[in-house]
Amino acid sequence: MHFAIYGRKSVYSDRSDSITNQCRMCREYIQFKFPGQDEGISEYTDEGLTGANTNRPMLKALLQDIRDGLIGAIVVYQLDRLSRDVRDFANIYATLEEKHVMFISIKENIDTATPIGKAMMYVTMVFAQMERETIATRVTDNMTGLARRGFWPIGTVPTGFVRQHIIVDGKRHSTLAIDPDGAAYIKSIYDTFLDEEMTVQGMETHFRKNGIKTLNGCFFSQASIYRILTTPYYCIATAEVYDYWESLGCQMDAGSPRERWDGIQGVMVYGRRGKGEGGTHPLKDKSDWIVCLGLHKGFIPADRWLAVQERFKQNTFDKTMRYDVPLLKGVLRCKCGGRMSVARKKKKSGVLSQYYCLKRQRQGVEACDMRAITCSILDDKVLETFREIEADPSVIQRYIEKAEPKEKAPDSQPSRQKIAACEARIARLTASLSEADSSSAMKYIVAEIERQDLELQALKREEELARAAKRREDKEKRSIEDKADTIAQFIHGLERFSDKDKNAVVNEVVDNCVWDGETLFLRL
Repeated sequence: MHFAIYGRKSVYSDRSDSITNQCRMCREYIQFKFPGQDEGISEYTDEGLTGANTNRPMLKALLQDIRDGLIGAIVVYQLDRLSRDVRDFANIYATLEEKHVMFISIKENIDTATPIGKAMMYVTMVFAQMERETIATRVTDNMTGLARRGFWPIGTVPTGFVRQHIIVDGKRHSTLAIDPDGAAYIKSIYDTFLDEEMTVQGMETHFRKNGIKTLNGCFFSQASIYRILTTPYYCIATAEVYDYWESLGCQMDAGSPRERWDGIQGVMVYGRRGKGEGGTHPLKDKSDWIVCLGLHKGFIPADRWLAVQERFKQNTFDKTMRYDVPLLKGVLRCKCGGRMSVARKKKKSGVLSQYYCLKRQRQGVEACDMRAITCSILDDKVLETFREIEADPSVIQRYIEKAEPKEKAPDSQPSRQKIAACEARIARLTASLSEADSSSAMKYIVAEIERQDLELQALKREEELARAAKRREDKEKRSIEDKADTIAQFIHGLERFSDKDKNAVVNEVVDNCVWDGETLFLRL
């Protein structure tokens, strides 16, 4: 196991809790508790930096080495050396858990390799989680309260409105005011959808061909058009609109009874989206939505807005798979960078499946000149590659993305020699310090010891960087070999799988697949 020692001191000190002493005690602990188990000990130290945040160079270097899988355990003298902020510490510990890295704090006697140590760590995590959830609940309750009163609580104001500040009960709040130009723009989109009976995809193509863009100067996407056509805030609130939201199972606010939906105010809906993974905000169940009257006025007539929602309601379709799944569905890309989807044409001999470029379909030949190609042609190319790999596993190396060639890891031997020389100089200075007791030379000797100590820390970090680079180099070599073995196992016996299972395997093992009209480029 490779150990990492982290030491931190806000200011230079030669007292017992100096960085030098922190590292010494951590090394003694490792040697006492894990005799013969350490494959190496690396020191990461930050001096003159606060523990109130994580903006520390050596801490960042340590966390990066952890993410790269180079560290097996972290040892600190005291918990607050790593972080004084419970939220920062919780985030750091989450990284340690993800990479299965042991954490040890000597002074608090926390060792996550033991049940009691892990229990103490979980207690710390629980309090951190409580703090986060309490803050989140308080913010959510406040936003919900504002929305129930009809205010605009937070977030980007929808196109067609501008934010308006008003004073209510001596407090400053936000609401929506109609922007005449923006409202006319939004009405034209509703008119195009309803009066010309276009689909959302048809509108996207129509807008691109005619140079119609968003107010920000961007081309419309299907998602942005759909979002505009389903935004509730544009709708004028009537009794029919109340019935529509109630029929969806939404929470109808008691402060906005049906008789108040008299065609004057707009609609306010809160709690539509939750917090998902990776910063996403997926739609929540409609039973969680809160619907009430807004303080703003709507500008899309209720019958027009409801007609749009009815069109979407009728456009539901059966997603049951009726055809076999092509091998490269979901992974194939066009040379233009766009995704290649699957289209099917009925022929006398059966159904013809083809890959086609979505960008060309939506933006025309000017955007991409790639023609559709029969699925089986490209699928067979990939299957042929897989058969070749199965017959000779070494072939897989040609299709695995290799990291950019890097300089060979530097030799750590010169640094070790410099460290030994520096430590010898410090020892001599320390010895001379006792002879210079109470003399005028004492302050110069102490200053030189401090300077030599700073140089020693820099040399140790230089040595550690060289050792870490060597470990990373070895790890990358092993990673490529492991990746090749894993992919070979995935594709073994692939032809005996169903089409759906084959596609699932390809989505798992293929990193990049691009068709340029002549050559299929494959990277695993």
